Amino acid sequence: MIFDRLRAGAGPERRHRVWSKLRILVAAIGTLGSATGIAIAVIGLVEFNHAKVVTGALVIIFSTAVYVSILARDRNRVD
Repeated sequence: MIFDRLRAGAGPERRHRVWSKLRILVAAIGTLGSATGIAIAVIGLVEFNHAKVVTGALVIIFSTAVYVSILARDRNRVD
């Protein structure tokens, strides 16, 4: 797998660069997911559709968890 090769043959600078880009990608996915959840909830409110509002709220909660998981990284790791 690519991560095995990354750990074995790459220097610390390359590992740091790859992990930084991965963190940015996951943070962007979390942010866009929250925006999508807000849109679903607003559409549900306009249509008086309780199921869409709940779905939008769940998407917001899941996306926020993804975003926070990227922020809470191991502080002892030296990548």
